[in-house]
Amino acid sequence: MSTAANATQPRPEISGLENHLAAWGLPTTEKRLSKRLSSNMEEVRSFYDAMLPRLPEFIEYLNQFPLDAIPKEAHQIAWATLAMCEVDNAVNKWNNITLDTGIDILRMIPKKNFPDRGQQ
Repeated sequence: MSTAANATQPRPEISGLENHLAAWGLPTTEKRLSKRLSSNMEEVRSFYDAMLPRLPEFIEYLNQFPLDAIPKEAHQIAWATLAMCEVDNAVNKWNNITLDTGIDILRMIPKKNFPDRGQQ
C-alpha cells in the first residue's frame, strides 16, 4: 500500500463534480444517511448519475491506500464514494429516499470502530 507521497496513481480529476463532492462527501455514515434522507429523489439521482461513471477510477485510486491512511486531499472523494452505497438502493431498488419498513432508521445505534467514525 502507498501513502500520498508515493502514490502510484495521481488524484483523479474532479471537474464537474465539485458541488456533488461538497454536498455528499461527508465524513460519517450518519451524516451521509442524513443527507440522503433530507434530499429529494431528483438530488439523489443527480448525484448518482454524476458519480457512477467515475466510480471505477475513484476506487482504483483509493485502493492504493490503507483505509486509515487515505490522504486528506482524497477524503471527499472517499466519502462521496461511500455515499454511493447510501443512495444505491434508493435509486436502483426503491425509487424512493427510504424503504418504508416502519423502522425509524435515525434511531439505530451506530457501530463503533469503523474508519469513518473519526474521533468520537
